[in-house]
Amino acid sequence: MTEALLITPTELRQWHYCPRVVFFERCTPVRRRETILMMHGREKHQTELVKERRRTLSRYDLAEGERRYDVRLTNSALGLNGELDLLIVNGQEAYPVEFKHTHRSPDPGHKLQLCAYALLVEAELGLTCPYGYWHSSRTRQTHTVPIDTRLRRRTLQAIAEVRAFIELERCPPPTSKTVKCLECELRNFCGDTL
Repeated sequence: MTEALLITPTELRQWHYCPRVVFFERCTPVRRRETILMMHGREKHQTELVKERRRTLSRYDLAEGERRYDVRLTNSALGLNGELDLLIVNGQEAYPVEFKHTHRSPDPGHKLQLCAYALLVEAELGLTCPYGYWHSSRTRQTHTVPIDTRLRRRTLQAIAEVRAFIELERCPPPTSKTVKCLECELRNFCGDTL
């Protein structure tokens, strides 16, 4: 599989939010401008990773484990590549961890992203990922996300759907929740949403 057709776990999350975000990013010459919220989120993300290095594993209900930061993974068979915030390895099990700066609980898009990282870890490192963790730097809550059969199927299906519209360069329908369009940095390019 060519590098251009590899999907990132972040794109799966964006696809769930609105498929057109991925379309405009991958299939058109449109450059996304970074919003203030995006810059703030990136800064908070980096701050959280620095703090994480000083913490114990108690928030993950783990007594021990090796932390690996910024883990770069690629697998052509899955059609995925990406860089994981944190991977905790404990024997033959591994737990992907994603940090987000939000007050909400993980939505289905976040779960797709986390599962995609788990699939990459299993394929590339030969470890088992029974679940992953999603941490909110705003609420200080850490959510356990089971990487179960249903989520794995949904993630593989999402990878196939995203790859299909990228290959065809066909604009997907917009999100059905147009309130998302109000703050979208790509709003000017859709034209049929508001």
